Amino acid sequence: MNSVMSTAILAINAQAMAIGNISDNVANSSTAGYKAVSTQFLDMVQGSYGTGSPVLNGTKQMGVTASADFLNRAQGQVVSDSSTTSAAISGNGFFPVAKPTGFDPETGEPTGFENTVYYTRQGDFHVDSSGRLVNAAGYYLMAAPASGNGTPRIFTVDTDDNAAGASYTSVSITDGGSITASYDDGTTAVQGQILLANFAEPDKLDRIDGTAFRATEDSGNAVYGHPLSRSNGVGTVAGSALELSTVDTADQMTKLIVAQQAYSMNSQVIQAADEMLSKAMDMKG
Repeated sequence: MNSVMSTAILAINAQAMAIGNISDNVANSSTAGYKAVSTQFLDMVQGSYGTGSPVLNGTKQMGVTASADFLNRAQGQVVSDSSTTSAAISGNGFFPVAKPTGFDPETGEPTGFENTVYYTRQGDFHVDSSGRLVNAAGYYLMAAPASGNGTPRIFTVDTDDNAAGASYTSVSITDGGSITASYDDGTTAVQGQILLANFAEPDKLDRIDGTAFRATEDSGNAVYGHPLSRSNGVGTVAGSALELSTVDTADQMTKLIVAQQAYSMNSQVIQAADEMLSKAMDMKG
């Protein structure tokens, strides 16, 4: 009976993880760039019976274990967005971003940034009070100079007048990932270029949250590519667009029903085993 209970408890724990992943997915079904988490179940086998065992191959079935399957490379639907500073990736790659270490209590501007580079596909960027492009999750966009050469750095919009003395009016991310300033004389100037980070194994990135990741030994180091030439296997960047979450709510509800039923059934197994064990103890007494 103890083995029966242990097996059922393992199953309950596995289904609890599945329900937790489903809950996180459904909660983020409207989060731009969110990558749904799947749950993988693995049959546990331990030891073997004697040679005369009637069990096929003499193996002991010891229950189930579960693990999260991070589908970081999954492509979400790209849709138009009203914000000119929003951007979406089609194909491989991530936006390199930085995480602030703190904020000035008076201005609300970042006081510094971590040395770690993070990666995201959440492209709902907007200009904050410091002139930097930041997404809804609080990660700041890193970009290369206008030439597209060099390592991406935290990008700050230059709001000075242009060479003709025209005043800065706005900034936008255009198709291809150019960060372009506009002036009141109708002219524009490219101030920066988004380079996308690609990885040998993007599904092995360390998931900080549903939209932000960092490199690991298994994922490999980031290799940057230009979205216009699609160098190093990166995809393209669309301006005034967003990549939607990869969560299919109908599919998640189906998985939730299955997980609930499995959880309930294993609870009944534990209850039945407990009742049988109690009866056995009563008979012995």
